[in-house]
Amino acid sequence: MNTRTLFTPATNAMTHVRNEVERMFDNVFPFSSATRSYPAFNMIEDADRVYVEAEMPGVRMEDLEITVANGMLTVSGRREVTPPEDSNTLRRERKTIEFERSLSLPVTLDASETEAVLRDGILVLTMPKVEKAKARRVEVTQG
Repeated sequence: MNTRTLFTPATNAMTHVRNEVERMFDNVFPFSSATRSYPAFNMIEDADRVYVEAEMPGVRMEDLEITVANGMLTVSGRREVTPPEDSNTLRRERKTIEFERSLSLPVTLDASETEAVLRDGILVLTMPKVEKAKARRVEVTQG
């Protein structure tokens, strides 16, 4: 007899219990955990721009609001999940949610030139830096 066979049922049972406990806490305290912020963001910088990518599965363009002001980026919106009429929901893990998330921006950006594109459930913001915020090489002279 192989030990994998001995422990597989127990492992599956423990995984099932863990998943059920997590689901229970998610139902009671949705998005309350610091490790579960919605939407998830990536922030990337190059010499001229700051890029922000945000996961937005199921969110429509018309349900998004994006503001850049006072060194903060705020993304808010709503994801609507509605079952078809005359249907019975057998399992509901995806819910209608309203969200708002703010990030502090690392440099001064030109908010008027910010571009936002939503494609395949990913929101990509492209924000150009103002000239004063761009890194520049300082020449050292002998004095």
